[in-house]
Amino acid sequence: MAQISTKETKGKTLKIFSPDFFTERNIYESFKKRYDANLKYTIKDKPEDFREIKNIVDVIIYPSYLYKNLISDTIIPLENNKIKNIENLMDNYITFMKRNYSQNGNIYAIPVAYSPYAIYFNPSKVSKSTKGKELINKNYKIALADNMGSFLTLCKIFGKNPDTKGLDMIKKILSQKPVFFNIENPALGMATLQKEKPDVIVAPSYLKGFFEREAGSFEAVLPDEGTYADLYLISMAKGSDNELGYIFINHLLDPLIHKNLTDIMGLGITNKTSLASISAVNYNFLKMNFPEYLNKFYLLSSEEEYNKTEQIFKSFKND
Repeated sequence: MAQISTKETKGKTLKIFSPDFFTERNIYESFKKRYDANLKYTIKDKPEDFREIKNIVDVIIYPSYLYKNLISDTIIPLENNKIKNIENLMDNYITFMKRNYSQNGNIYAIPVAYSPYAIYFNPSKVSKSTKGKELINKNYKIALADNMGSFLTLCKIFGKNPDTKGLDMIKKILSQKPVFFNIENPALGMATLQKEKPDVIVAPSYLKGFFEREAGSFEAVLPDEGTYADLYLISMAKGSDNELGYIFINHLLDPLIHKNLTDIMGLGITNKTSLASISAVNYNFLKMNFPEYLNKFYLLSSEEEYNKTEQIFKSFKND
């Protein structure tokens, strides 16, 4: 990372709204050491948390389905010349960014990282495969992370819409109700899994290391058919400390920071320069060796779609 003068940053504090992935210690400590400035995080991950936040925050990191809400009156266009590390984005993410997160030639949001849902399976009970349709079937006991991401992964694998009709089809495919387990409290979730002993699990990719430590026998794949993913964007808020905000965005896009997002947090990354230094296991598992896989992600398009899917998932869980 290039060093810059701390004359304009010393003693300042940047206010950030963000999911907890991006509060990783190295991000905070290296920023403070390099720029002699502080980061004040407010941890947010629900759609309602990101409403009416202008003037109380400088930088926002958020799931991509909130972009349409935020661009209306909360975020501002970015000055690309102040974000040198934007040049390190993979070509497919640059194209995706320009197509989806720009207006009138101005970029409003930059893809930082993604968290896809994976299929974990016990190879002593399940025939190895990278095809979701072969791993998710009525012959195996299925466990699902207790949120809509697992349901949307099933919809993607089987080509069903996340609506009432699609839900009925998914139920027929599974033939028996799956086990739902808590991922906000991994220890509690693991207790459920140890009790139920599923053959196949659908859960976020960032739990791979946890499963390896606690379960040991499970292997993991991102299904060939595609999967649900949370894609995280970063933007500048209106009324922000622009100069410090640009320094932070550039910092977060740095190859060394992205390496840690993968190796420590288990996230897929958008930085091509980082690929040479991350582990081969993560590189392959997260499909960073297959740029076209971005097109196989099921990405929610809006908060409205999020809310509708949440209701369908609750019906799935409670029926």
